[in-house]
Amino acid sequence: MVDNKGISLVIVLFISSIILLVGTSMLNIFTNEYIMVYNARDYTAAYYLAEGGVQKGLSILKEQPGFRGETPWQSMGEGQYKIRVSQDGPTDNVIITSTGRVKEAEVLLRVRAHVHVETNEESEPDVPETSVQIQVLSWEYEGPI
Repeated sequence: MVDNKGISLVIVLFISSIILLVGTSMLNIFTNEYIMVYNARDYTAAYYLAEGGVQKGLSILKEQPGFRGETPWQSMGEGQYKIRVSQDGPTDNVIITSTGRVKEAEVLLRVRAHVHVETNEESEPDVPETSVQIQVLSWEYEGPI
């Protein structure tokens, strides 16, 4: 007869090794999922901050149609944004570049818009009435999502 002493120990060690391997793999998967969810959250928040920056840029142009320049970083919530308004050639078109940042996530939006200023000098001679119309021509996105 064959002596089976110690076979139980080998089986227990084998099963314990498999359980440890599966547990370690699951922990690794959960950790990676956790990191991906938080990165996606940060990039989504950065996108919305950049979009808010575009809206702020359009608002500035509505009040000051001749504005060309850059704003410093503006804090909002967990992140910040900044905008730059530049002339797009010799036309009345402008490019609004807005960058949103949350932690390490950064998203850039570039918007081309046509700014049309109309002055009605017949309303009051001393203070002519000005109408500003802005038409968004294109909207470009740079980011990982």
